[in-house]
Amino acid sequence: MSSLSLDIRQTMKVEICEDPARWNAYVESMPEAFNYHRWGWREVIEKTFGHQAFYLMATDNRDVQGVLPLVLMRSRLFGHFLVSIPFFSYGGVLASTPDAREALLAKAAELASEQGASHIELRQGSPQDFQWCDTTPKVTMELPLPGNVDALWKGLSSGMRNKVRNAQKNKLRAQWGGAESVGPFFTLFSTNMRNFGTPVYPRQWFQNLCNQFPKEVKILTVWDGDEAVASGLVTCFRDSLELPWSASIPESRKKYSAVFLYWTLLEWAITNGYRQVDFGRCTKGSGVYEFKRHWGSHERPLHWYYWLANGQAVPELRPDSPRYRMATKIWKRLPLMVANFLGPRISRSLP
Repeated sequence: MSSLSLDIRQTMKVEICEDPARWNAYVESMPEAFNYHRWGWREVIEKTFGHQAFYLMATDNRDVQGVLPLVLMRSRLFGHFLVSIPFFSYGGVLASTPDAREALLAKAAELASEQGASHIELRQGSPQDFQWCDTTPKVTMELPLPGNVDALWKGLSSGMRNKVRNAQKNKLRAQWGGAESVGPFFTLFSTNMRNFGTPVYPRQWFQNLCNQFPKEVKILTVWDGDEAVASGLVTCFRDSLELPWSASIPESRKKYSAVFLYWTLLEWAITNGYRQVDFGRCTKGSGVYEFKRHWGSHERPLHWYYWLANGQAVPELRPDSPRYRMATKIWKRLPLMVANFLGPRISRSLP
């Protein structure tokens, strides 16, 4: 190592940040930042689930050079571990220089040892030059948007255009909302999650998201008469939209309610000047993957990196892991009321 590099490392300081304005100013200055690097997501996670957050900041001569948001998850079922950040697809270390990045990673490993964590999971989203273990269990589906709705329409397959037309003929209607729309959304979402055999998040999680980000978090609901038949929660950041959660009832899919939801989302995005839509993470080859792919979207592997304590293996805490196959089968058979009562008590520990 050169003496210059050594001097730079010696001036790098990593501390736990308690200054939201300073944190957000750095995040906003970085083109590589994700929506979930912003401080407000920490507040929602702490308020909803009570998890302890450690937001690390690297400085060099008082200038911010990098940040790493970490959330400590403690569970009797799944152990103790740190995630950046849980419940979403993106987070991880954000740094201006390699030295700042390495200093943040070293501090994170030190923190994990102090907290007795079995591992750290960084949801970087894109490949990085890390020494940590790299896995890509999921992909996200991204669609660059054309400049106008007519070009979007012409870019769809004839089959997809027919489905949109059929949805319109079935007189489905779409409605944009915020916190007031959480009720219909949660009814659909919790039912879908039970049917998939996956514990649902608490309703308050979505309520808190909408309250914390009234301009950046929206709920799109599709109605068939007076019945909500499809809904999705949308997050907005810079020139992109993301659809991390959506649901529809099986009976309405014959009327193409899910198709109408996606078409309305894309049409609204273009009209409001967005350049890209992220349809959210999924398993490659699954039915959800194929549905998203038919909109012309392209897959991007989600790179998640792991620091592992001595003797630990890469965790398998995903609900679709073969390890939980029997639990998934049992969960699908639970009455919805029971699933909605038990689900939040489990999902809070599933990142």
